[in-house]
Amino acid sequence: MEKKKKRRGGCVISHSPGAGKTLLIIAFLVSYLKLFPGSRPLVLAPKTTLYTWYKEIIKWKVPIPVYQIHGGQTYKGEVLKQRMKLAPGLPRNQDVMHVLDCLEKMQRWLSHPSILLMGYTSFLTLTREDSHYAHRKYMAQLLKQCPGILILDEGHNPRSTKSRLRKALMKVNTRLRVLLSGTLFQNNFGEYFNTLCLARPVFVNEVLKELDPKYEKRNKERQTQFSLENRGRKLLIDKISKKIDSNKGEERAQALKTLKKLTSKFIDVYEGGTSDKLPGLQCYTLMMKSTSLQQEILLKLQNQRPVYKGFPLELELLITLGAIHPWLIRTTACSSQYFTPEELEDLEQFKFDMKSGSKVRFVMNLIPRCLIRNEKVLIFCHNIAPINLFLQIFERFYGWRKGREVLVLQGDIELFERGRVMDKFEEPGGPSKVMLASITACAEGISLTAASRVILLDSEWNPSKSKQAIARAFRPGQNKVVYVYQLLATGTLEEEKHSRTTWKEWVSDMIFSDEHVEDPSHWQAPKIEDELLREIVEEDRAALFHRIMKNEKASNVIRGKGMLKKMRDK
Repeated sequence: MEKKKKRRGGCVISHSPGAGKTLLIIAFLVSYLKLFPGSRPLVLAPKTTLYTWYKEIIKWKVPIPVYQIHGGQTYKGEVLKQRMKLAPGLPRNQDVMHVLDCLEKMQRWLSHPSILLMGYTSFLTLTREDSHYAHRKYMAQLLKQCPGILILDEGHNPRSTKSRLRKALMKVNTRLRVLLSGTLFQNNFGEYFNTLCLARPVFVNEVLKELDPKYEKRNKERQTQFSLENRGRKLLIDKISKKIDSNKGEERAQALKTLKKLTSKFIDVYEGGTSDKLPGLQCYTLMMKSTSLQQEILLKLQNQRPVYKGFPLELELLITLGAIHPWLIRTTACSSQYFTPEELEDLEQFKFDMKSGSKVRFVMNLIPRCLIRNEKVLIFCHNIAPINLFLQIFERFYGWRKGREVLVLQGDIELFERGRVMDKFEEPGGPSKVMLASITACAEGISLTAASRVILLDSEWNPSKSKQAIARAFRPGQNKVVYVYQLLATGTLEEEKHSRTTWKEWVSDMIFSDEHVEDPSHWQAPKIEDELLREIVEEDRAALFHRIMKNEKASNVIRGKGMLKKMRDK
């Protein structure tokens, strides 16, 4: 941490989920503020991880003030209630109280060495440029002009070129940035470029200098940041991404070498850490045969694909829901485009028929065996409808109640309520058996190590989503082997998505690995070491399984590679 540098850049901490990035940054900021007391760190995090930051700050008794800006709903629902109890005479206007709370914390942050912590949603709300209120404009100006160092937890999320959040973050007037991500490469090289520019704004110039032969000449011309980014992104895709995708090994190797030359100085990659001391991880992909009712529905939907250019989102949604249980088709408004009212009405009789949905049947076969072994189950899915169906199924067949034996984590739950739900699930000897969680809202930054069985009901376009979901259970604090079951409907879009995500995972590994990465087809092995899964297969009279694959790569992925380099200014 040298005091003088002519040019400064940002860095990326790409450590595997659960490797302790939050504690690492807390320790770093405490030291950094001692050296630079006027640096005013701003820490931004997704709503899902704010509770983790809150707990870590309390746990480690951070010796400097940390001021947390709460979202409007969280403040009104939790913080203000507590304040009203302590001081009944406070003004009753909740919006005014929230604004005063934000202003007070920002002023304290400006006046003495401290850290400001807030969610991305709150940051975007407070930095809106179309506000007519003076206090809003003032707070927006503070957040853009005053941070000396910017910490972006799960910073891969605002990666779209059109993202309003990313545009707002790029306007923060500091190049000293630390982007944290356990899954840095998400979907494609365009988004990867955007993420690296967010962490290190000078990266666009570094790309142009390396890949554009006319850089020196064009550099003399006045160009907007937008046009520079567009050109840099296109060059990265044309000269690196397309070559990595090619079948020519020599061409691919050269492109990877160029990419590592551009990024190795500011990306710190570390896979392993305390995870290699955990009991173990076994990941299975279960290709499920559809029931006769499911086959009828899914075939009808699959046959609609040639009618459309591309793949309509509503069609993908219906296939995803129908692959879990056919009754779920009824829960969507778009189902009427593909099914008659009579067909939809006929599905109602199958709602609680476990034999009608292969994925539901697997879950109901698994859970009793987990109860006998005193193991908790974590079930991830995208949509609310399957969560609600499982709540009703568990109540009907087991007498379980929401909030007691079965818990739910989804995007509309506020910070403190989210914390209470997680604490209930983690409570030793508590009544909870199953957690139903939204993979979109709850797959990052939280710890659910009470679960040793993880079920992924949906297939993903983005492999990092699955990796993050698994890391909720497979992380420090876990004292059992974690078993993961990825459920896929054979012969449907889900198989195609799985093939695509396997390829993306391979590309990601090639980018960050210093060693040879095997072809994805070699990652699978037929060996089933899971005793519980073997029991289900042996007793499977309905022949639910088309194929079972153990992902040897994922099961053995926890291996230490060592840290490449520390954060540096350049």
